[in-house]
Amino acid sequence: MSDTQLVLATKNDASLLQDSALAAFQEDFNLYGGFPPNIESLTWFDECIENKQFYKILYKNAFAGGLCIEDAGEGVMDIRYIYVSDAFQNNGVGQAVMSMAETLLPNIKQIYLLTPYKAYRNHYFYEKLGFKKVGEFHPDPDDEFMVFEYQKYLHE
Repeated sequence: MSDTQLVLATKNDASLLQDSALAAFQEDFNLYGGFPPNIESLTWFDECIENKQFYKILYKNAFAGGLCIEDAGEGVMDIRYIYVSDAFQNNGVGQAVMSMAETLLPNIKQIYLLTPYKAYRNHYFYEKLGFKKVGEFHPDPDDEFMVFEYQKYLHE
């Protein structure tokens, strides 16, 4: 059995998930001047939990991070957020979570995700797992901040 587990989050987990997301994305805030969308809204966490989109990541039964997914329809899963606390980095947690994520929704054929353009560790990690960069865009045309789009086809 793996040391890493995904457990569907409950309403009681919302603050824990938000606090850990804010900590995990603090570097993005420092680099880009803002957090990823919705991370600052506890209501958003509550809604995602209510819609069964948020999972707690456990490593050896300790809370290690979060995973938020969305069924985008037609066999596509959107990984909205994945984050692993610094204390659990380099233990294979992220890789195990990404592997488990592929089985969370029925009939998944493609996984899609976004990551900041300067998140070099993320780029390497996703590409190592078989994701391909398929695009990039500026969420705000008046800002230099850019997002890279990645996708992975399953069962090709």
